[in-house]
Amino acid sequence: MNKRKIGFFLCAVSLLWTGSLFAQVPLPPDKDQLLKGEPGVQALVAEENGFPAPQKIISFKDHLGLTKDQLRKINEIITNQGVSAGIKGQDIIEAEEELNRLFAEGSINEKTLRAKLERLGKMRADLRFIHLQVYIREKQILTSKQWERLKELQASEVK
Repeated sequence: MNKRKIGFFLCAVSLLWTGSLFAQVPLPPDKDQLLKGEPGVQALVAEENGFPAPQKIISFKDHLGLTKDQLRKINEIITNQGVSAGIKGQDIIEAEEELNRLFAEGSINEKTLRAKLERLGKMRADLRFIHLQVYIREKQILTSKQWERLKELQASEVK
């Protein structure tokens, strides 16, 4: 009898401990990046195709001969991206938490699930646009000569 009670007790403790581990997983998993407005993997398509992060352009400012106006514009898009992405990230977190709550309550159905996921998909697409448009705008700020020089500098860094 005592072995059964001990076994039951250990199982109960184990289940409670496991449950608390799962409860500690932040939802969504990219919550920290969303709150900070960081692009994470959302901007990889640009960076893998030769569009450097704006911070990289600033680090090459002397090699590129950036003007004060160009620096101001690049800093402005960095700031705007961070603010816009942080706001959109907070919206995504709230929507993810609502989805989690619906599942936790057991009140979710397929129609609601579809609507929530479509809304989340749109929000995530909007967030990715915020991050990727920066790469297009930075290219518009640079002259074609500066852009070519930037490519050379990036290539020399890889070697």
